[in-house]
Amino acid sequence: MRNHRIASRPHVQGASAPLRLRHSAGELTDGGGLLLIRRTWDLLGIGAWLDRHTRELPGRFRPSLMVEVWVVLLLYGGGWMDDLKRLGRRGIRRLFGWKAVPDPTTFGRWLRRSSAALVPLLDALLWELVLRRWQATGGTPKRLTLLLDSTVVVRYGLKQAGAEKGYNPDRPGRRSHHPLLAFTAETGDCLGVIWRGGSAHTAEGAIAWIRQLIARLRSAGVEQITLRLDKGFFSKAMVEALEELGVSYFLKVPDWRWVRAELGATRRSTKDPRMWTRSGTLYGARLLSVERRSRSVDALGLETFEVGKPAHILTNVEGIRAVSAWRRYNAGAVVEDRIKELGELGLGRTAVDDRGANHLLWSLGVLTYQLLHWVRTTALQGSWRRAQPERLRNWLLRLPAKLTSHARKHYVQLQRTEPLRSDFLRALRVLERLRAPPLPS
Repeated sequence: MRNHRIASRPHVQGASAPLRLRHSAGELTDGGGLLLIRRTWDLLGIGAWLDRHTRELPGRFRPSLMVEVWVVLLLYGGGWMDDLKRLGRRGIRRLFGWKAVPDPTTFGRWLRRSSAALVPLLDALLWELVLRRWQATGGTPKRLTLLLDSTVVVRYGLKQAGAEKGYNPDRPGRRSHHPLLAFTAETGDCLGVIWRGGSAHTAEGAIAWIRQLIARLRSAGVEQITLRLDKGFFSKAMVEALEELGVSYFLKVPDWRWVRAELGATRRSTKDPRMWTRSGTLYGARLLSVERRSRSVDALGLETFEVGKPAHILTNVEGIRAVSAWRRYNAGAVVEDRIKELGELGLGRTAVDDRGANHLLWSLGVLTYQLLHWVRTTALQGSWRRAQPERLRNWLLRLPAKLTSHARKHYVQLQRTEPLRSDFLRALRVLERLRAPPLPS
């Protein structure tokens, strides 16, 4: 027993008694907060919806179970297929009522076999979740800013389909994947992902996807749509496509010599004396340029001017000033925070030697993000509504609890002294009161 005893600490203020380690046959879990995800999953009827649309897919495990297992794994803190075996213990399997958890080999085979059918299905499901969240939080917004941006996922293995050499600012020359993501600035919803190999250009597939996203938003009732795109999307074809769609846009333009030649004389901004602006036209749109200049005087009384790199913004918004357009564009930088949240969920950690399976992994990841976004914006209150996934996981989703059974009834017991107990119970009550429309058949 001496190996199971921790010595006393007489030098501390408080209880100095030694601690003795014991083993318990009772089932404990550190994922009690995941009940919020289970309640949301059942409220929206996601499992039944997936089962209706995947009856023809073979396999021992239903596709709805495989999707739910991976979503829970990402929220719990995993990201690799080897982490699946951990869901069979720690009470997670019992929390969700799973009879068994697929092993990594079975899950990998399922990814390769089901990607062709599930990728478009999960894309449609993601859009339906966005619509249901809007209905639960006040209705479809009349104005939305659509944000598109790509991210680079560095790969080090040799058996990861699509891992190619291309644009890689972090590890130049290293193979990577280069997916394209879409978010809304005002509501924080993820509208989808296009999975691409590492050699893909930033704007590859973007024009066709923008057409699809605009059609969806307009069919949902969004009246005014604005696009914010960085300089990787700049091209004459992109500008013509945006004009054809009839949307507003703020498109950053590279600082090329021929672009500067399209600008007029430099003027000092009346609103901010530190800003100097220029304007012109390009491809029938307004080309606005902003550069920051700061003046300082050294100890000898000599003046020095520091000139920042100019930023060029192409827009079709009438009457907007250069500084205002520059600020509107910078406000869309929130897309980088959304992509960071996907990284906190473990999206992109693992990849397999199959292009379709890698696309399916990313589709499952954005679905996980949208489910967590549903919970934090509909059921939680205060600062939790803006909390990032890592904070939500560490403090709320991984609540300690004890699982017991009595008279054929199962119980999840929380400590009365748990500081987040009231927030958790309040969120469960909110989800109980929600009456979201069922997913379409």
